[in-house]
Amino acid sequence: MRSATKKQNLNLPYIDNAKAVFITLAINLGVVFVFNWPQGVSYAEVLWDSFFCAIITTVVNIWIVYSKLKKMRALGAMPVQVPESRFMQRLPQHPFALGIIYAIGFAALTVGANALFLWFFNMPGMAFTQWLAYKLLYASLLSIKIVECCIFRYVQPDWALCAQRAKALAKQEPAAQPVKNPLPKIGVFKAMYSSVITNIALTIIIGSLLGGVRLESSGALVIFPATTASIAITGLIFGLITGVMVTRSVLKATRAIITEYSSAIVESAVADKRLSWMPKEKMALTCLISTCVMIFSALALPAIMAILGLTVLNFYQFIAVITIYAAMLSKPLAFILSKRCLQPDYVLYTLGKEAS
Repeated sequence: MRSATKKQNLNLPYIDNAKAVFITLAINLGVVFVFNWPQGVSYAEVLWDSFFCAIITTVVNIWIVYSKLKKMRALGAMPVQVPESRFMQRLPQHPFALGIIYAIGFAALTVGANALFLWFFNMPGMAFTQWLAYKLLYASLLSIKIVECCIFRYVQPDWALCAQRAKALAKQEPAAQPVKNPLPKIGVFKAMYSSVITNIALTIIIGSLLGGVRLESSGALVIFPATTASIAITGLIFGLITGVMVTRSVLKATRAIITEYSSAIVESAVADKRLSWMPKEKMALTCLISTCVMIFSALALPAIMAILGLTVLNFYQFIAVITIYAAMLSKPLAFILSKRCLQPDYVLYTLGKEAS
């Protein structure tokens, strides 16, 4: 039981959040078919949908998260050492009160973000297929973020550890030792946005050579719009830069974590065949990740434009699309790399290199 608890504590966000995300996603997609099929949506309908989507997602997610963490607290299985936040501890502990605050906050953010998106890309509305794909995307991201915020509130020590400490004192047992999270706070976002800036610079340079960028006699720099065909090349360039930068960032961070918490990580590490086949060597792993991200990005970026009905992007719209795409890609990429670097074979490989 002790090892199971330790393993659970070593893996943020402490509970499996897939159930909450899938339930809210199913509800939100059901709303699309009930109210928006087959005619699609107007600008105003997108904003109303954003408002109700945030409320529904908050209610479902906070109920699932609170129920699971309440059971963990009763068993004394809550993590003892977590990143503490004074702001979070000022928020209500009762799920109903917390849900009202989260619903208002996320509703405002969601409505504002979708209004800005439609305005920026000159979209007065969406056809049903476009709306279905867009709703699938933004509802998934919204649900993931709300789940994380719910978990973060309820792992704070003012709620999470009060019962656990009282139980330990009643039994005259010391409270559980602090457990630090070995999944690193990786500078993935920094690496991703560095790749965005580098990609924009390379796009201008390569465009100058291939005719996509032209310097006028007046000295003005003319950047031609990105099309569905040309953005595939951008995906290849972006994938290469991202693969190199993010892999380097993850490997550096995980190496430091493995060295500092080697005994706890070795004890809790469990082999996963879905990840353990990936190479351990830095160069080989970087090449693999870069190739995968290049292929995926070359297909994903044109697909995103096609789904949203965008055939041409001006320079500012291109920057917005590539930045949003980078933000969407960062978490799953960091998750996969972090999990790979916490596989038993990689941990032992890293410790062996450190020892030599």
